[in-house]
Amino acid sequence: MAGLGKLDPSTLKLKVAISIVAISSIHLLKAFMNAEQIANDKLLWYVIIHLTFVVSAVLMSVMDKISFSAHRSH
Repeated sequence: MAGLGKLDPSTLKLKVAISIVAISSIHLLKAFMNAEQIANDKLLWYVIIHLTFVVSAVLMSVMDKISFSAHRSH
């Protein structure tokens, strides 16, 4: 629990984004395990939505690194 004292809003935002990507990954895996019962266009939308979450999390991480790298102590 010592790491909780070092959480700033940006770090918390990234942790939430990563959690959303993880939940989306599990949902996508579940959809692919039942691919026979799901239409191909619906599977495509699941993949597109998941990739949107992934790209958003990566971009937020890059923006956070660029914006706050000089301000954070290592």
